[in-house]
Amino acid sequence: MLFRTDCPKLLGMAEFTSFKSIIDLWPSREAMADDVSASAGMKLSGWTVSKWRQRNSIPAEWWSAVLGTDLAARSGLSAETMTALVARPIPADPIEARA
Repeated sequence: MLFRTDCPKLLGMAEFTSFKSIIDLWPSREAMADDVSASAGMKLSGWTVSKWRQRNSIPAEWWSAVLGTDLAARSGLSAETMTALVARPIPADPIEARA
């Protein structure tokens, strides 16, 4: 009998290293804006998504709408992943922490 585990990469799940990598799931900024707008029930523009990408940040008030899209779900995006992207590591040197 042979056992194996399903590898997330084989299941179409993406590896997210930045908010840019999340935004790049969509074929265009306008496509993401349309998808997220439909999920949120509010209008979002491609220009706004472009600004998010430039800042490498998605405002927290839009997270649930982003997570509510089919593409995000199919890609394995989670709130935990987004939280990890904004978490700042604690420096080992307390002097560095003041900088």
